[in-house]
Amino acid sequence: MHPELFTIPIFNRPATGYGFMLMLGFLSAIWIGMRRAERVKANPDVILNCGIFALFGGVGGARIFYVVHYWETMFAYQDNVLWSALNCTSGGLEYLGGLIGAISAVAVYVVLHGRLFARGEQRLSLRLYLDLLAPVAMWGLAFGRMGCFLNGCCWGGLCVDEHNHKALPWAVSFPYSSGPHERQWENRQVTVPAELIWDDPRAIQVPMLIPRKVLEATPESERVLREYQEINSQYLAEKAKGANSEEFKKLEARWKRLQARAGELSKRLRPRMTAQQYPSRQEPSRPITLSELEQLSRQYRSSPVHPAQLYALVNALLLYGVLVLIFNRRKRHGVVLGWMLLLYPIARFVLELIRVDNPYDTGGMTISQAFGVAVFVCGLIWMLVLYKLQPLRSPFAQPWIPPEEEPGKPT
Repeated sequence: MHPELFTIPIFNRPATGYGFMLMLGFLSAIWIGMRRAERVKANPDVILNCGIFALFGGVGGARIFYVVHYWETMFAYQDNVLWSALNCTSGGLEYLGGLIGAISAVAVYVVLHGRLFARGEQRLSLRLYLDLLAPVAMWGLAFGRMGCFLNGCCWGGLCVDEHNHKALPWAVSFPYSSGPHERQWENRQVTVPAELIWDDPRAIQVPMLIPRKVLEATPESERVLREYQEINSQYLAEKAKGANSEEFKKLEARWKRLQARAGELSKRLRPRMTAQQYPSRQEPSRPITLSELEQLSRQYRSSPVHPAQLYALVNALLLYGVLVLIFNRRKRHGVVLGWMLLLYPIARFVLELIRVDNPYDTGGMTISQAFGVAVFVCGLIWMLVLYKLQPLRSPFAQPWIPPEEEPGKPT
């Protein structure tokens, strides 16, 4: 589990494992789609444009699906509901919602291509370009599932023997305060020491684990708190003297800026400050230090679980291979998308039986299983329409001829 891979230079912002894998999946999927389009004499530029539309439509659909799914438990109580709903930097995307959003966005672009985006050009074949994009959707999904593994979300159920050891060699154990570890602690499947449990007496909430990020001291946060303590002492001393000079006003302005930042940090780090009031396990005569808290947290991990994210990755790659094979042997336009709409929901239904992060709150199924059933039905309807109402080949699937190079223009 590596939720943050590295820090981006200049911007000083972390590159999340989930976002990085999504980026790799998107770029490689578009490249593969463009190369395959050239081989079947389709316009690779249309694939690139479709990819951009699919990116926005897919992320939007995936986020909307996630927010609706977890509205009551994760978003309804937030101070800034809109920002919480829009902020998906650490995950929070549902693939089935993204799949529908991406297909819808691509369909809009392809249908309106000759009318709005490239007036005067020949209409594009929706069935042909959806067939081209269906396999690479599974390719991109494989990268997304690797991002889930790095992020620690979408985990599987317990994979242990009677001694609580790994039942399978590939079972994985996630670190302290990860999604699997927190869920197992809430279900009383694992224990942690009192120092790592945060029970705020001023808030109406159940006890929770101190987040791992709170236990990780950053030079910036430590610098701000230390600087505020120094300025605060200096400011209070000058204020007690009744100072009112220009230097004092500058000091007061600086004190106010630091006070706001230190206040936010203190609120976020309050669980850690409370934990540091416990006596040290190494030397009970003094309080426990931050480094000791960090070392203590590393000793507690989740019980081994099925790496459902990696199962989903392998499944996505297998589906990619099957869809490519169907594409290469197809005789009817649109059939590749139809098979994707039929095969993926079946695989997802089975994977949801292994995962334990989604509740069975939709007709005795998880919401992904229920939505997958709806997608499967759409796939059946799509295939029925293809074979009963549509010609074998789309009349708009005309070979794309690259524009000739202008004389004297370098290639």
